Amino acid sequence: MMKMQIANEADRKESQNRERRRQCELERRSRIFNARNRKIGVDVPFLERQIGEKRAERDEQNRRDLAFATQMIKDSNLAVVLEAREKEERRRIGLEIDAYRQSYQRPEDRREFDLNDPDVLKKQLPPRATDGPPVGMSSAQKFEGEDLEFEERRKVMAAQKNSWLEQQVQERMAAEDERKKAEAAYMMAIKARDARASELDKLERECRYRLGQANLRYNEALATEKKQMDQVFKEQEEADNTAEMYNNLTSDMLTENPDVAKSALGKNRAIGFMYKGMNQEELKKFYAAQKEQMIASKAKREAADKMEAEWQALAKSIQREVARQDIADQRKRREIARQLMEENQLLALQQKEKEKYYRDVVNNNTPTDEYYAQFNTTTR
Repeated sequence: MMKMQIANEADRKESQNRERRRQCELERRSRIFNARNRKIGVDVPFLERQIGEKRAERDEQNRRDLAFATQMIKDSNLAVVLEAREKEERRRIGLEIDAYRQSYQRPEDRREFDLNDPDVLKKQLPPRATDGPPVGMSSAQKFEGEDLEFEERRKVMAAQKNSWLEQQVQERMAAEDERKKAEAAYMMAIKARDARASELDKLERECRYRLGQANLRYNEALATEKKQMDQVFKEQEEADNTAEMYNNLTSDMLTENPDVAKSALGKNRAIGFMYKGMNQEELKKFYAAQKEQMIASKAKREAADKMEAEWQALAKSIQREVARQDIADQRKRREIARQLMEENQLLALQQKEKEKYYRDVVNNNTPTDEYYAQFNTTTR
């Protein structure tokens, strides 16, 4: 019969201690044999110098970022100011346009306002308001073919026809009076011409009588008769010339009498073939109105030119400011690129010096396999 050995308390404690020491050895071995956690041969001054360079590089980057942010704030403020000016100018122009529309382009002044009037139904009367007794809303208000305003329209048409007839009668009477006056003037001219012809005929008969008397006394007064005949012809020619000049000078054609051009149809109307032009007062009014129109057109043109010039000046100033900012940004970018290139060259030189230092100073003693064989044999 086999005898089983039973572990006592001391054995259990010893077993626990051994297990604990074994676990500690495994943990220690994992820490010591891990190359990432093991630090051998660290160059502290080089690390401090590298930390200082990183810190300086970070400070320089912060300074550049601050400079860029400051410049961006300035550019943003300038853009905000220019945008505010443009908005203010557009707002002012909009206010002027609205004021002009409210003063001169009101909706109720339009020709088609009756088509767009929102109160047109309120202003309309019922279709059967004046055609007998009123009917209910559910009743038929108007039938196809009805003419509810026939009587009123017939009265208006009759009154309009009567007014047209009276106007035609007045025009005919005025034309007839004008014709009678013209005929009377023509008859007076004919009578004056006949009277003048009778007078000339009378003078001619008298001259002939005198000539006959002179012929009878030819032998006695030939020289006197000839002198008298010359005197009579001269007087007759002078009288004819004087009468002709007087008639021409006193005619309506040379005197340009504006009264003959007045029409009986109205004070502002004139007879075309007798119209001689405007008088001095009418010419003054015409020239004054023309001058006012020229002044208004010139002012309007100057205002438009001024507004266009202001817009052009504002656009040019904005373009100049944008071009200046672009040039400044390009200059800054070139300067930053140059600085980055110099820093990169300096870093490349430092990297080369660092590699040379590692190659010539740090890594000049290459260990052999025998050197590595003495390590990692135990944790103690």
